[in-house]
Amino acid sequence: MGMTSSTWNSEACGPLRGAGVDAERIARFARPNASPNPLPMVFTEREAAHAAACGDPARALCAAFCVKEALFKAAGRPVDVRACEVFARPGQQRPEVVIGEGLAADLGGAAIEVRLFEDGGNLIAAVVLTGEGA
Repeated sequence: MGMTSSTWNSEACGPLRGAGVDAERIARFARPNASPNPLPMVFTEREAAHAAACGDPARALCAAFCVKEALFKAAGRPVDVRACEVFARPGQQRPEVVIGEGLAADLGGAAIEVRLFEDGGNLIAAVVLTGEGA
């Protein structure tokens, strides 16, 4: 098995408040003939609809799951993962991330940077929280 190396230069200002990484096999999210939203406690209906329409549903669901897990780790405490929506397209390294007001307040206004990396059939999400505050 090979190893992927990536460099990431943050564009955020302010002190580092947290960092989280999560990795999953994309194939775990391939669900032929399954419900449009396989994990309603994790994915919103908008995320499930996006995944179904984007051309690579397994990758889109895997990306959303990994970003949410990495955000949870970066926050250092439980967060409402459904208050974070992730919309990733095939080949996209910076997915669109929509944070609800309640979660934004819970994170104390931290700036959120997200990157996705692929290595073979694995997808890796890295989340960095920066800024002043709690």
